[in-house]
Amino acid sequence: MHKHFLTIALALFAAVAAAQTPQHIRLEPLRNEKWWGLFSERGPATPFVSPFGEGTADSCVRRTPPFMVSSLGRIMWCADPVEVRFDGKAFDLVPTGTAPVIEKGGRTLREAYLYGVHKYAWTQNAPSTGLPFTFLYDTGLAAVPTATDSEGLLAAADTLAARGYPAGILLVADGWQDPTGKGCFDRNLYDDFGRTSDELARRGFGLMFTVTPAIPAAGHRYVEARREGLLLTDSNGEPIVSHTPSGYYAYLDLAAPQAVRYMEEQLTLLKAEGATALRFEALPHAGIPECDRRTTTCAEAWAELAEHSGAAMLPLSPHAPAQWRPHSIALSPEISWESMRHALSDAINAGLTGHIYPYLSLASSAGECSDELLLRAAQLALFMPLAAVPADESLLASPARREALRRTVARRMELNDYMEELFRETSATGEPLMRHMEYQFPGQGFWNCTDQYMLGPRYLIAPVLDDTGKRTVRLPRGTWTAPDGTRYKGPRVINVDVRDGAFPLFRLK
Repeated sequence: MHKHFLTIALALFAAVAAAQTPQHIRLEPLRNEKWWGLFSERGPATPFVSPFGEGTADSCVRRTPPFMVSSLGRIMWCADPVEVRFDGKAFDLVPTGTAPVIEKGGRTLREAYLYGVHKYAWTQNAPSTGLPFTFLYDTGLAAVPTATDSEGLLAAADTLAARGYPAGILLVADGWQDPTGKGCFDRNLYDDFGRTSDELARRGFGLMFTVTPAIPAAGHRYVEARREGLLLTDSNGEPIVSHTPSGYYAYLDLAAPQAVRYMEEQLTLLKAEGATALRFEALPHAGIPECDRRTTTCAEAWAELAEHSGAAMLPLSPHAPAQWRPHSIALSPEISWESMRHALSDAINAGLTGHIYPYLSLASSAGECSDELLLRAAQLALFMPLAAVPADESLLASPARREALRRTVARRMELNDYMEELFRETSATGEPLMRHMEYQFPGQGFWNCTDQYMLGPRYLIAPVLDDTGKRTVRLPRGTWTAPDGTRYKGPRVINVDVRDGAFPLFRLK
């Protein structure tokens, strides 16, 4: 009898253990099914397609935001980060916590996405990000060399207003600072920050600062942060330091309560001084193994800081559980045609993993590239959901190219009401503003199209991504109107002459 009970007990114990230990799950694509997900900048190309041809994809491992969608309406969702291995034939899902769910959400990519976000991730009637703007002006390209001090910011606002550009947000891309001088950040910008923000508000402009857990890995502030236990460390207790183009940086350990308190104090100061918006930089994981539980803890703390910052925010970290986060896509440090193509593809694919507010921050090397390349990078930035505008058009040496940029800004301004409508809708629906062509036009052969996209349901955007002087555009079914009033009946392929700096976009009737 005792032996019988022991056998039952062991069986029950094994069953419980099996239930508590997530198992690998094999996700086999169906015939002609395409899957989107595993997004990371410059990551593996999507969609993943079956049947798989030779060399279609390399084996990859991603600890990914736990959401994937397919062209046949299926979704994969997990409440916790999940490792996804793709071997060129199928996906091997390795949960880090709860087991992922694979289910049918509809018949199309869009239906699967909406089913997934509304069932698992999106709060109905969720508040918008509170963004009171759609235009961002990158002060890294400002005419005044001291654009990150008070006089430079005011001068940049005056210059933009004089050109007839719309009011918006001046983006300070680097270095938010601590006005008290007690922390790890420089205080120069905040000497008279409150007075400056009030003056900018009277001109109709606000200020956005990049908030980052990175600090320079040198100097007395670094020594203080290390002594107070604020920094991420490796297994030997040494601070994790990464080398970036702008120097060596260590990172605040957001798994440590004292580091979180420090960040909360800084965000409170920013709010008190009148910051209009904060841009939360994507949380760096330099030197941390991808499956280290501390990575998830830090990411969750960073997302909570963004959530409770108190200022209108543009959080970049996509790691918060059960809640989508807006995402920023930036060009590489050296602007090039290749980096633009990558940035556009990244932004389109990011929308299918819930990163619904992409924009481009033009690199500081913009002044070193050709007029044509800079114009096209600026145009690409203008027609993303948040229009990032170079504050200094004099970087374009050619008067013709400066005029082309002004025309593009004017065209973007014509869409302001439309964009505001989209922002209101997406705060409730969670739909990406920048949509993959397959998402909006399923079954028309656009699954592999990542050089054009839909801005909401009505505008097809086809950025110029080379210097050939022409742009090939694929129009789906329907009637499409070009800016000059020419109408085209789709489906069809057209070639647009862009030698005069034109930016191809088409409105669906």
